[in-house]
Amino acid sequence: MDNWTKLKNLYLKDIKPKDSLAARQIRLNAMESIDKLMLINFPQLIKHPKILKQINKEEFKHMLTEKKGVRLNSAEDSVVNGLYRFLPEL
Repeated sequence: MDNWTKLKNLYLKDIKPKDSLAARQIRLNAMESIDKLMLINFPQLIKHPKILKQINKEEFKHMLTEKKGVRLNSAEDSVVNGLYRFLPEL
């Protein structure tokens, strides 16, 4: 399993037990949105997500916002926070 998949799975595993079904689906959709955005715009981070440890979380959110063209919604913001929470496990 590559590190990006591991990071996503750690986040997804964490959200499943504590959220309602609707909240989980919103976060799953947000994770999919972030994943697509990264695949298109930041393939180097998909290949080497440990690089995120060198990028401030707020700066990364800004980078995503610039590529998306509008602010991250609250679920996407939450996904980024969650991914950063699990970065030390890579």
